[in-house]
Amino acid sequence: MSERITGAVIRRARPADAAVIAHIEVDSWQAAYLGLVPAADLNALSVPAREVSWQRVLSRDAATGTRTWVLCAEDAGLGFASAGPTRDDDPGDVGELYTIYLLPAAWGRGLGAALLDTAQDDLARRRHRTMTIWVLEGNTRARRFYELSGFTHDGARRWARVGAGSLPEIRYRRAL
Repeated sequence: MSERITGAVIRRARPADAAVIAHIEVDSWQAAYLGLVPAADLNALSVPAREVSWQRVLSRDAATGTRTWVLCAEDAGLGFASAGPTRDDDPGDVGELYTIYLLPAAWGRGLGAALLDTAQDDLARRRHRTMTIWVLEGNTRARRFYELSGFTHDGARRWARVGAGSLPEIRYRRAL
């Protein structure tokens, strides 16, 4: 499925997109989590290591129910999102947005909302009635994005391993 959005195209990711996705993820983490995640951990992020991980994820999409989309403009990757069945103890009709990242230069242009819409529409077509996302509690930019998109904090909280330490995450939820 391809979709044109403000000069950009969102399409299903393929294993060949692993390097582009890894680059977007590392650049986004280093910008979005500055001040939240220790600088040493952010500086240690490796595009080649993330590429290997994404190659594995993208090769197993069909078996796991995960779907990943990449947003491109002028043959350059600007963002990606990944979603599928919940990994929590929720019922089977709950889907989860696992990741959504944009290059910092693409922030604030409505492209994140387009990726989110793509993931939501796909989960709804697959008969999920609810969508969740875990977000670092201190990531006010992301929390505002989800709240403006109709998500609400559902009270769930956990600790996420980030680099050498752990940080609190909260879960957001939205009906589809």
